[in-house]
Amino acid sequence: MATNNDRSKTVGPDPHRWLVSYADYMTLLCAFFIMLYALQLVDEEEGAAIRSEIEAVFSNQLPITDLPVPQLSTPLAKGNGLLPLLADIRQVTQIIPESDDIEVHGEEDWISVSLNADLLFASGQTRLREQALPLIETIAEHLRGWPFPINVQGHSDDTPSVGVSNWEISVLRAASVVQNLALYGVAPQRMAAMGMSHYHPVDEGDSDEAKAKNRRVVIFMTQGSFDKPWSRPSEL
Repeated sequence: MATNNDRSKTVGPDPHRWLVSYADYMTLLCAFFIMLYALQLVDEEEGAAIRSEIEAVFSNQLPITDLPVPQLSTPLAKGNGLLPLLADIRQVTQIIPESDDIEVHGEEDWISVSLNADLLFASGQTRLREQALPLIETIAEHLRGWPFPINVQGHSDDTPSVGVSNWEISVLRAASVVQNLALYGVAPQRMAAMGMSHYHPVDEGDSDEAKAKNRRVVIFMTQGSFDKPWSRPSEL
């Protein structure tokens, strides 16, 4: 007659051991489907913006060094300062094929250069296109010799976004233009980057053309001092 000890020696592997592997497999499968669902929630434009910011963190972009603010040899009187610069920047738009995407306005005391964001950035991106750098460099060549403050304003359209807000996209694009102007010799302490989101449209329409017009970066310079708050003409 077999004893209890004899029976324990003849018992095989635990028949329920497979449940452990099965539970691990189901956990991995559940995580996989959650990841697919999360990717579905982020559209192509938002995903591109996230990738752009991650790449910027690990990029080898040259550091921006402080530059002295230029001083004019002859101080300008109120009302006669920026017309020569206005004429120079308008000439820049004549040599750019996409000149319809650049609008230059100004008077004696202020200048605004409105650049269509699609000219500067790929969809959802906040890093300047390589082909846009010569334009920014040319604008910087004209701006860096003047001592006045520069306000760079980023504007988006009103398309809702998930994960990356229109506020973030607009301010990151403005900051990208500021950083590149500084790399091309404009004193960084002269500049400020502002994100305006979609709250200052130039076209109230809901068409693709209207949205494209509203996606823009505006470089605004005024003949004023650094100790005064920013202001701008009401029509901008």
